[in-house]
Amino acid sequence: MSRIGIIAALPAEAKCLYSKKIKVGLPIEIQQDVFLCLSGIGHESALFAAKKLIALKVDALISWGVAGAIDASIKSGDVILASSVINRENHYSISEDWLSRVSEHFLPSEPNIFIGNIASSREICSSITEKQQLLEKTGALAVDMESAAISETAQTNNIDLLVIRTISDDADTAIPEAILKHTNNLGQPRIFNFMLSCILKPKQIREISLLAGGYKLGLASLSDIAQVLKDRHFLYSDV
Repeated sequence: MSRIGIIAALPAEAKCLYSKKIKVGLPIEIQQDVFLCLSGIGHESALFAAKKLIALKVDALISWGVAGAIDASIKSGDVILASSVINRENHYSISEDWLSRVSEHFLPSEPNIFIGNIASSREICSSITEKQQLLEKTGALAVDMESAAISETAQTNNIDLLVIRTISDDADTAIPEAILKHTNNLGQPRIFNFMLSCILKPKQIREISLLAGGYKLGLASLSDIAQVLKDRHFLYSDV
Protein backbone atom coordinates (compact mmCIF):
# COMPACT_ATOMS: atom_id res chain seq x y z
CA MET A 1 0.00 0.00 0.00
CA SER A 2 1.22 3.52 -0.79
CA ARG A 3 2.30 5.87 1.99
CA ILE A 4 0.56 9.22 2.38
CA GLY A 5 1.77 12.27 4.31
CA ILE A 6 -0.68 14.92 5.49
CA ILE A 7 0.24 18.39 6.74
CA ALA A 8 -2.08 20.49 8.92
CA ALA A 9 -1.02 23.90 10.22
CA LEU A 10 -3.32 24.09 13.24
CA PRO A 11 -4.17 21.64 16.03
CA ALA A 12 -7.91 21.90 15.33
CA GLU A 13 -7.30 20.95 11.68
CA ALA A 14 -5.22 17.96 12.71
CA LYS A 15 -7.87 16.93 15.22
CA CYS A 16 -10.34 16.37 12.37
CA LEU A 17 -8.14 13.42 11.42
CA TYR A 18 -6.68 12.33 14.75
CA SER A 19 -8.24 13.04 18.14
CA LYS A 20 -5.10 12.84 20.27
CA LYS A 21 -2.68 15.71 20.85
CA ILE A 22 0.39 15.67 18.62
CA LYS A 23 3.67 17.56 18.72
CA VAL A 24 4.60 20.19 16.17
CA GLY A 25 6.95 18.89 13.48
CA LEU A 26 6.76 15.28 14.62
CA PRO A 27 4.87 13.05 12.13
CA ILE A 28 2.63 10.38 13.59
CA GLU A 29 1.10 7.35 11.85
CA ILE A 30 -2.66 7.83 12.28
CA GLN A 31 -3.56 4.66 10.37
CA GLN A 32 -1.58 2.17 8.36
CA ASP A 33 0.69 4.05 5.92
CA VAL A 34 -0.98 7.41 6.63
CA PHE A 35 1.18 9.96 8.45
CA LEU A 36 0.02 13.29 9.86
CA CYS A 37 2.33 16.19 10.73
CA LEU A 38 1.26 19.34 12.60
CA SER A 39 3.33 22.13 11.10
CA GLY A 40 2.27 25.46 12.53
CA ILE A 41 1.33 28.41 10.35
CA GLY A 42 3.30 29.59 7.34
CA HIS A 43 5.55 28.62 4.45
CA GLU A 44 8.68 27.71 6.38
CA SER A 45 6.77 25.68 8.97
CA ALA A 46 5.00 23.72 6.24
CA LEU A 47 8.26 23.20 4.34
CA PHE A 48 9.90 21.74 7.45
CA ALA A 49 6.94 19.39 8.02
CA ALA A 50 6.92 18.29 4.39
CA LYS A 51 10.61 17.39 4.57
CA LYS A 52 9.93 15.35 7.70
CA LEU A 53 7.33 13.36 5.78
CA ILE A 54 9.63 12.91 2.79
CA ALA A 55 12.14 11.35 5.17
CA LEU A 56 9.47 8.73 5.90
CA LYS A 57 9.42 7.91 2.18
CA VAL A 58 5.81 8.92 1.55
CA ASP A 59 4.49 8.54 -1.99
CA ALA A 60 2.09 11.47 -1.79
CA LEU A 61 1.40 14.64 0.19
CA ILE A 62 -1.87 16.30 1.23
CA SER A 63 -2.19 19.94 2.24
CA TRP A 64 -5.07 19.86 4.74
CA GLY A 65 -6.89 22.59 6.64
CA VAL A 66 -8.83 25.82 6.39
CA ALA A 67 -8.31 28.76 4.07
CA GLY A 68 -9.71 32.23 3.47
CA ALA A 69 -12.01 32.92 0.56
CA ILE A 70 -10.96 35.60 -1.93
CA ASP A 71 -13.73 34.88 -4.43
CA ALA A 72 -17.01 36.30 -3.12
CA SER A 73 -18.98 33.30 -4.38
CA ILE A 74 -17.16 31.02 -1.92
CA LYS A 75 -18.53 31.00 1.63
CA SER A 76 -17.54 29.75 5.07
CA GLY A 77 -17.93 25.99 5.27
CA ASP A 78 -17.38 25.43 1.55
CA VAL A 79 -14.76 22.89 0.51
CA ILE A 80 -12.05 23.61 -2.06
CA LEU A 81 -10.26 20.85 -3.94
CA ALA A 82 -7.37 22.69 -5.52
CA SER A 83 -6.76 22.21 -9.23
CA SER A 84 -3.47 24.08 -8.83
CA VAL A 85 -1.57 26.17 -6.29
CA ILE A 86 -0.32 29.64 -7.17
CA ASN A 87 2.25 31.82 -5.45
CA ARG A 88 4.43 34.72 -6.58
CA GLU A 89 7.05 32.50 -8.17
CA ASN A 90 5.28 29.37 -9.40
CA HIS A 91 2.13 27.64 -10.52
CA TYR A 92 2.04 24.10 -9.08
CA SER A 93 -0.04 21.32 -10.58
CA ILE A 94 -2.16 18.88 -8.60
CA SER A 95 -2.21 15.14 -9.35
CA GLU A 96 -5.05 14.96 -11.85
CA ASP A 97 -5.99 11.32 -11.30
CA TRP A 98 -6.12 11.70 -7.55
CA LEU A 99 -8.14 14.92 -7.75
CA SER A 100 -10.52 13.21 -10.16
CA ARG A 101 -11.13 10.28 -7.82
CA VAL A 102 -11.85 12.55 -4.86
CA SER A 103 -14.07 14.94 -6.80
CA GLU A 104 -16.04 12.13 -8.45
CA HIS A 105 -16.75 10.68 -5.03
CA PHE A 106 -17.94 13.90 -3.40
CA LEU A 107 -19.33 16.21 -6.07
CA PRO A 108 -22.58 14.37 -6.95
CA SER A 109 -23.90 14.73 -3.40
CA GLU A 110 -22.00 17.72 -2.02
CA PRO A 111 -22.98 21.07 -3.58
CA ASN A 112 -20.58 23.04 -1.38
CA ILE A 113 -17.45 21.44 -2.86
CA PHE A 114 -15.60 23.45 -5.50
CA ILE A 115 -12.63 22.74 -7.73
CA GLY A 116 -10.36 25.67 -8.49
CA ASN A 117 -7.03 27.37 -7.90
CA ILE A 118 -5.73 28.19 -4.44
CA ALA A 119 -3.31 31.04 -3.88
CA SER A 120 -0.60 30.51 -1.28
CA SER A 121 0.91 33.57 0.37
CA ARG A 122 3.85 34.03 2.72
CA GLU A 123 2.02 36.92 4.38
CA ILE A 124 -1.42 36.90 5.98
CA CYS A 125 -4.00 38.23 3.53
CA SER A 126 -5.84 40.15 6.21
CA SER A 127 -7.88 42.94 4.64
CA ILE A 128 -10.76 42.89 2.19
CA THR A 129 -8.67 45.01 -0.18
CA GLU A 130 -5.76 42.56 -0.06
CA LYS A 131 -8.13 39.68 -0.80
CA GLN A 132 -9.57 41.55 -3.79
CA GLN A 133 -6.11 42.34 -5.14
CA LEU A 134 -5.05 38.70 -4.80
CA LEU A 135 -8.17 37.59 -6.63
CA GLU A 136 -7.37 39.96 -9.49
CA LYS A 137 -3.78 38.70 -9.72
CA THR A 138 -4.47 34.98 -9.48
CA GLY A 139 -8.12 34.24 -10.20
CA ALA A 140 -7.96 31.82 -7.27
CA LEU A 141 -10.90 30.88 -5.08
CA ALA A 142 -9.09 31.01 -1.74
CA VAL A 143 -5.77 31.70 -0.04
CA ASP A 144 -3.68 29.83 2.52
CA MET A 145 -0.08 30.08 3.75
CA GLU A 146 1.18 26.50 3.50
CA SER A 147 0.18 24.87 0.23
CA ALA A 148 2.98 26.36 -1.89
CA ALA A 149 5.65 24.92 0.41
CA ILE A 150 3.98 21.51 0.34
CA SER A 151 3.56 21.73 -3.44
CA GLU A 152 7.21 22.68 -3.87
CA THR A 153 8.26 19.64 -1.85
CA ALA A 154 6.00 17.31 -3.82
CA GLN A 155 7.31 18.66 -7.13
CA THR A 156 10.96 18.46 -6.05
CA ASN A 157 10.53 14.85 -4.97
CA ASN A 158 8.29 13.88 -7.92
CA ILE A 159 5.43 12.63 -5.75
CA ASP A 160 1.68 13.10 -5.91
CA LEU A 161 -0.08 16.09 -4.35
CA LEU A 162 -3.61 16.89 -3.20
CA VAL A 163 -4.84 20.09 -1.55
CA ILE A 164 -8.04 19.96 0.52
CA ARG A 165 -9.12 23.21 2.15
CA THR A 166 -12.34 24.35 3.74
CA ILE A 167 -13.30 27.99 4.01
CA SER A 168 -13.18 29.80 7.34
CA ASP A 169 -13.45 33.51 6.44
CA ASP A 170 -15.39 34.98 3.54
CA ALA A 171 -13.89 37.39 1.01
CA ASP A 172 -15.63 40.31 2.73
CA THR A 173 -14.30 39.44 6.19
CA ALA A 174 -11.17 41.15 7.51
CA ILE A 175 -8.80 39.70 10.09
CA PRO A 176 -8.50 42.09 13.07
CA GLU A 177 -5.39 43.29 14.86
CA ALA A 178 -5.90 41.10 17.94
CA ILE A 179 -5.54 37.97 15.80
CA LEU A 180 -2.81 39.31 13.53
CA LYS A 181 -0.55 40.51 16.33
CA HIS A 182 -1.48 38.48 19.37
CA THR A 183 -1.77 34.83 18.33
CA ASN A 184 1.06 32.34 18.07
CA ASN A 185 2.22 30.02 15.28
CA LEU A 186 -0.55 27.57 16.16
CA GLY A 187 -3.29 30.20 16.05
CA GLN A 188 -3.58 30.33 19.84
CA PRO A 189 -4.10 33.73 21.51
CA ARG A 190 -1.55 35.28 23.82
CA ILE A 191 -4.28 35.94 26.32
CA PHE A 192 -3.18 39.15 28.02
CA ASN A 193 -2.20 41.02 24.86
CA PHE A 194 -5.18 39.62 22.96
CA MET A 195 -7.65 40.80 25.60
CA LEU A 196 -5.92 44.17 25.93
CA SER A 197 -6.19 44.71 22.19
CA CYS A 198 -9.92 43.96 22.34
CA ILE A 199 -10.39 46.39 25.24
CA LEU A 200 -8.50 49.17 23.49
CA LYS A 201 -10.21 48.56 20.12
CA PRO A 202 -13.61 47.02 20.95
CA LYS A 203 -14.90 47.34 17.37
CA GLN A 204 -12.78 44.34 16.40
CA ILE A 205 -14.74 42.10 18.77
CA ARG A 206 -17.48 41.77 16.14
CA GLU A 207 -14.90 40.80 13.51
CA ILE A 208 -13.45 38.21 15.86
CA SER A 209 -16.93 36.79 16.43
CA LEU A 210 -17.52 36.55 12.68
CA LEU A 211 -14.17 34.83 12.19
CA ALA A 212 -14.88 32.39 15.01
CA GLY A 213 -18.22 31.46 13.45
CA GLY A 214 -16.65 30.95 10.03
CA TYR A 215 -13.80 28.93 11.49
CA LYS A 216 -16.31 26.66 13.23
CA LEU A 217 -18.09 26.07 9.91
CA GLY A 218 -14.79 25.36 8.15
CA LEU A 219 -13.76 22.82 10.76
CA ALA A 220 -17.18 21.15 10.65
CA SER A 221 -16.82 20.64 6.89
CA LEU A 222 -13.29 19.38 7.33
CA SER A 223 -14.50 16.84 9.91
CA ASP A 224 -17.36 15.74 7.67
CA ILE A 225 -15.09 14.74 4.80
CA ALA A 226 -12.26 13.43 6.98
CA GLN A 227 -13.91 10.16 7.96
CA VAL A 228 -14.90 9.31 4.41
CA LEU A 229 -11.38 9.94 3.16
CA LYS A 230 -9.81 7.95 5.99
CA ASP A 231 -12.15 5.02 5.39
CA ARG A 232 -11.19 4.99 1.71
CA HIS A 233 -7.48 5.57 2.30
CA PHE A 234 -7.91 9.12 1.01
CA LEU A 235 -9.05 7.73 -2.34
CA TYR A 236 -5.40 7.45 -3.27
CA SER A 237 -4.10 4.84 -5.66
CA ASP A 238 -0.65 4.55 -7.18
CA VAL A 239 -1.87 2.76 -10.29
